[in-house]
Amino acid sequence: MIGKEYSLQILNKYIFLTLALIIFPKLLVAEAIVNVEDSRKEGQVGFYSKASVALNGTRGNIHSNFYSVNLRLDNNSEKLESFLIMQKSQRKRNQALMADSSFVHGRLIFINESKYSTEFFIQQGKNPFRRYAQRDVLGVGTRIALSETSRLGLGVLYEDEEDLQALSTETERLAVYLHDKFNISENIDLSATLYYQPSLNQYKDDFKTSIITSLDFTVNKNVKISLVYSGFYDSAPPINAIKHDEQLTTNFSYSF
Repeated sequence: MIGKEYSLQILNKYIFLTLALIIFPKLLVAEAIVNVEDSRKEGQVGFYSKASVALNGTRGNIHSNFYSVNLRLDNNSEKLESFLIMQKSQRKRNQALMADSSFVHGRLIFINESKYSTEFFIQQGKNPFRRYAQRDVLGVGTRIALSETSRLGLGVLYEDEEDLQALSTETERLAVYLHDKFNISENIDLSATLYYQPSLNQYKDDFKTSIITSLDFTVNKNVKISLVYSGFYDSAPPINAIKHDEQLTTNFSYSF
C-alpha cells in the first residue's frame, strides 16, 4: 500500500510538471537574468559542467522563435573554488530580431575554515534590446554562510556601461546579495536570490536590484527542469529604456 501511495505521489508530481511545461512557456517574454548562485558546487572537489537550454516557438499568424543556451563550468579544490558561466539567447518574431543578448561571468572563491570566504569576479553583458550595448563589471567581496542553505554576499564593484549612443558611464557600486534554498519535496526545490547594487556616490538615485526564483524539478542525477522567474529594476537606466523588466522561462539542464 505504501509503495502504491508513493508511486501515486510521483505520478502526480510529473503530471503537474507536464502541465507546467505546457503552460509556462507561453508566458516566456525574454531571456532570464543569470543567477550566479545557481548550482554552486560548494564544498565539492573536482571539475563539474552543466548545460541548459530553453526553447520556444510558434507557427501560424505569428511566426516566432526563442532560444537560450547556458553553460556552466566549475573547478574546485580544497582551498580555491572557481566557476565560469556563459549564456547566449535570441528571440525572433516574424523574422524580425526582437531580443539578442550574451553574458559571461567568472568568479574565484578563496576557501578557509571560517564561514567567510573572499570572492573576486568579472562579468560582461551585451543586450542592445535592454538599451545598453555592453556592461563590464569587476568586483571583490565576502561571501558569508548564514546557515546550511542561506548565503549573504557583501562587496564592491566597478561598472562600465555603454549605451546605444556609445556613451560610457563608469560607476562604483556596493554589491549585496542574499540567497536561500528550500526543499519542498524529495525531488522539488525552491531557490531565491536577491541582488542590490547601489551607487556609492548616489545610492538614493542610482541603484540596480533584481530577484530570481527557481522551482527545480530533479528528474535524475543528471537532468533537471526549472521554472525560473526573474525581475530587474534599474533606477537610472540607459536613454529610452524602461526601469523594470520581468522574465519567466523554463530551463532543461544536463550535468555531465
